Amino acid sequence: MKKSFSLIVKVIFLALAVMLLFSFTGCSTGVYISGDLPDDYAPEIAGKLKVAARQDVYPSAASQKSLNNWINYFRTEHPDVNIELTYVPTDYSALISSKTIGDVYWLSDADVYNLAITQDALMALDSYIEAYDIDLTEIYGGIMSLCEAAGKTYFVGSTCGNVVFTYNVDAMVEAGLLAPGERVANDWTWEDFKVYAEQLKKYDEDGVTLTQVGAGMALNWPNCFSPFIYAYGGNWADKENKKVTLSSKAVQDGIGAAIEAIDNRWIYPEGINMGKEMQSSYGTVSTRNGCVFAYNQAYTVLPSNAEGYNTRGITWDVAPWPLFPEKASPCGTLGFGVFSYTKNPDAAAALVLSLWTEEGQLALHGQEGGDVPVLKKLGDQDFWYLKREGYTDINFSAFTANYEKYVPGQVNASVPPEIATIIEKGMTAMFNAYCTNGASWTDKLQEMETQCNDLWSTLAD
Repeated sequence: MKKSFSLIVKVIFLALAVMLLFSFTGCSTGVYISGDLPDDYAPEIAGKLKVAARQDVYPSAASQKSLNNWINYFRTEHPDVNIELTYVPTDYSALISSKTIGDVYWLSDADVYNLAITQDALMALDSYIEAYDIDLTEIYGGIMSLCEAAGKTYFVGSTCGNVVFTYNVDAMVEAGLLAPGERVANDWTWEDFKVYAEQLKKYDEDGVTLTQVGAGMALNWPNCFSPFIYAYGGNWADKENKKVTLSSKAVQDGIGAAIEAIDNRWIYPEGINMGKEMQSSYGTVSTRNGCVFAYNQAYTVLPSNAEGYNTRGITWDVAPWPLFPEKASPCGTLGFGVFSYTKNPDAAAALVLSLWTEEGQLALHGQEGGDVPVLKKLGDQDFWYLKREGYTDINFSAFTANYEKYVPGQVNASVPPEIATIIEKGMTAMFNAYCTNGASWTDKLQEMETQCNDLWSTLAD
């Protein structure tokens, strides 16, 4: 009996020891891993990893080349790591709640706060950044800020998603705004745009209906309305005090610039409801028809946008977002994070952080399916440029220009998702109301501010 009791005690202590070991190493999908490491901890890069990427982001073999190249590079560097790359549905909810999403998964900057803070589904990477000696000074500062939440780094943004415009060079030359062979400068300003836009307006024979305007902007999309919030120093999001300030003079000056552009028909406000008179004034103008400058949502959609110019025989190029007096160039990033219930935190952190090394960026962006690198030393190199007919004289530097002026393009990157939803819906409603019946947009900003602050004060830290 004593021997049996002794054996049971030994089994219990062994089980406890194993549980403690698993809680540190992450070898159990049921144990939360914070990512905090003891002093002088030496990570071990070995074992199995499951990596999940979204099917809609990587829908084809061509788009998957970049991930395969990155994974193969890491396998070569760390042959003791066995990596399974899977493609999963857009909605991660079931995979996260069941803790079956794997060790590493794809996300965007707009997902960071929700996944890291609200859902506790991302492991902090700061200790591993130090352990693996990752040089953060090389990463564009605007990208780094998008990877953080509550003072910690939870995400490795691997692409520089600077929102740019494609534009009709021939129309600019015809208007006398550019000489033949000349292109829009990377440091052009909003004031320059206003001059261009006024001279680019064309009318039908009736002299009233427009056939051409300066630019198309989707003012219901955060990447298009965010620059105006920041344009004149609108420090609108105070995370520490859980407060937004949308009624300030700085924000009103910025939104007022967008309203002025609508009033003067310098832009076509895509995605916004318009009254009959306003809509008729634009005639058949749309973002891709009759707009000299058209917003380009991402580097990866450049070919499809360019095809519209090429099929019509139009000379085209790329220009960054025009500069405002304050930082206001909308930027985003895509990349990978480590699941906070990973089985293998050491190897998982090593894999995602390899995306912040020169070798990892070259592997990811050096072929079809790649994107714009996030390291300063690589921005001016041409390995990531699209290598195809008709692209030899394109200003690819627009995608990395003005990086010191970057601000978050997505509202989700600056405030909790519940607050972001209010702002995104509110901005759309504000522009809709103004363009439909001239409703006071300043009143709408005040209403949004009150609604956001009332809700934010009730949210847990």
